Amino acid sequence: MLETLSTADLMYLLKAVRSSILRRAESEGWQSRPRAGQGGGKAWIIASMPKDTRHAIGEALISKPFPQESAPAPAVVSDAPALSASTCPATLRADPVIQDLANTGHLTEKQRTIMTARKGILNEVYRLATVMTKRNAILALEKGWREGTLDEGIRQKALAANDKVGGKADRGLSYPTIYRWLKAFEKGGELALAPKHPGPDKHVPEWFLAFLPFYQKPQNPKISEAYREFQRAWLGSMPSESQIRRMLEKMSVPDRERGRKTGNAYLKLLPHKRRDASMYLPGYIYTADGTTFDAEILNPLTGKPFKPEVTFVLDVVTRLCVGVSVGLSESALVVLDALRMACLFAGIPAMFYTDNGSGYKNQLMTAKGTGIMDRLGITLKHSIPGRPQGKGLMERGVQTICDPLSKMFATCTHADMDHDAQKKVFKKTRKDIDQNSSSPLMAKWEQFKCLLLARIEEYNNTPHKGLKKIFDPMSGRSRHPSPNEAWKSFCNEGWEPRRVPEELRDELFMPAERRKVLNGEVGIFNHRYFSNELKDFHEKWVEVRYNIWDSSEVYIWTESGQRICTATLDGNVIPYQPPSTVAVAIEKRDKKRLGCLEKRAQSIIPGATIQLPETLPICTMMADSITQPQPEPLVAHPAVKQSAETASQDPARRPLFGDPDARYMWLMDNQERWTSEDHPWVEKYVQSERYRELRDHYLYHGIAWGESLPQAAAK
Repeated sequence: MLETLSTADLMYLLKAVRSSILRRAESEGWQSRPRAGQGGGKAWIIASMPKDTRHAIGEALISKPFPQESAPAPAVVSDAPALSASTCPATLRADPVIQDLANTGHLTEKQRTIMTARKGILNEVYRLATVMTKRNAILALEKGWREGTLDEGIRQKALAANDKVGGKADRGLSYPTIYRWLKAFEKGGELALAPKHPGPDKHVPEWFLAFLPFYQKPQNPKISEAYREFQRAWLGSMPSESQIRRMLEKMSVPDRERGRKTGNAYLKLLPHKRRDASMYLPGYIYTADGTTFDAEILNPLTGKPFKPEVTFVLDVVTRLCVGVSVGLSESALVVLDALRMACLFAGIPAMFYTDNGSGYKNQLMTAKGTGIMDRLGITLKHSIPGRPQGKGLMERGVQTICDPLSKMFATCTHADMDHDAQKKVFKKTRKDIDQNSSSPLMAKWEQFKCLLLARIEEYNNTPHKGLKKIFDPMSGRSRHPSPNEAWKSFCNEGWEPRRVPEELRDELFMPAERRKVLNGEVGIFNHRYFSNELKDFHEKWVEVRYNIWDSSEVYIWTESGQRICTATLDGNVIPYQPPSTVAVAIEKRDKKRLGCLEKRAQSIIPGATIQLPETLPICTMMADSITQPQPEPLVAHPAVKQSAETASQDPARRPLFGDPDARYMWLMDNQERWTSEDHPWVEKYVQSERYRELRDHYLYHGIAWGESLPQAAAK
């Protein structure tokens, strides 16, 4: 509070010399105390001065502010600074209620400006009240405005404090006005000084509510079209089209477009939340999505034009494309192949975030125990159906990779492609295919895959705006890192991905089916697979993993994820009888038949014999050679005398074998005729189940492997 004034201050305000001030102080009995600051002296207490003197000082304060360099200094015992009229801060008030600050966020800028100016005028009233009454202070301000003696700062506040629309802008200050502001402030605080501007007219006419159903339709009619329909249906007072347009302009965009836009199109107009993955590490979350490539290429199976299905897997943290797969159509196997590449290349994720497509929501992915998610320990998370905004990162990534690549092809079908040019290319490619079964404008399958991999490599090495900026020491500037740089930065800090075990890299990603074991056999896809190691799992359910490209064997695992064995196709199938026994029986039968035939020939022509071909035919199902000998017909000729027992054979020709057992027996009996391929074949055969079952038979004939080392093996 302004409590004291120095002699120099009074000389400035009252326009008097020092001797005059000192005589006046002595005659009027002013009280004083030691003055702080350079030069010392006395600080005259304003409260001890008579009324007329204090009134003169007050009028001087509002018309003659102190210069900054000669502002009055405080007394020794006073903590309050001395102020001038033009530099008075809002905290120096006689009434403490003036210090309360209100929340003015709901006010307009104009209301806030007027309220602040009025508060400044009241600050002057409270400041002058230290040397005179509030009434006299208000009268002094009114007089100063009327006579034009107010300080310029106070005058500007007075101009801004008046809120008159259409009236005089310089109506100034009057006693009733200032007094009304003072009472309003003391009763309602700072907000009571704000003018009560009328808000926007929120009344909605009845005709406008009736018009909206004609306008807010998914067909998106124009205002004029909706107005014509409304005009035919409305029975009340008809508004003009301009009135309807003004009412529509007052509505917010989401309210106005409700009904005209639905689903995802309407969601784009509403507030949304942004997902932040900066607190995670790479490999925590993979996200995947597939798309139909917007360009035609040659189908590798049919040679016809088609659009392949491409599936990508991205790491959410680094935006790195870690997996890709291409298929002829969308399928679970295409998704499985993309996930396989991601896991082998970048590690196994903790979560796999996808949409609800059939390629992701199937037994191959989600089956309990046999699904790839359970086997890898991955949590599968699906986005909300019909809300692609939840997978915006993946949706944008697919566009970023595929759109530039599709536009490299002459057969591009992207929406940006010129329609007439697209039509010409379509006709040209079909004509070329009809004439030459291919077209130079259409890429082949292998060419497309190479271009796709090159585009992914380019994407992974391009700065990504979704990643936080880093400092580039080469350029000396900040820039966005590429996905590869972001991935390597985590690796440099000691992070390592969760790798797939080397021994499981193949069979871990095989599709699986749940099957029951019966007598060491499991059946799948109309085939039977056998292994002796399944004898303890009779009538138990197991997990059968298979390679879609090789049906010769399957991999058996328990439902809890422990490997049991490898089962081979028809691994327990043996000849109905031992081949040697059958061969002896066939030879005996043939000799008997030949004997009967010879007797019959003798009865017809005495002394006649039967002539046989040099090489007897052997009926086979499995052979070393794919060429089957054609048997020669039996010819009876009386001039040829040769018996069946002396029929000759070509010793340099290997026989054809009906099964592996016959081949093994022949090789063991003809060790000198082994080739370079026979020894590995025998070593593999003796490890099979079939050999173990016939081992006693081979021991009996002295041809069991290991009992007597074959001559070819010794060499």
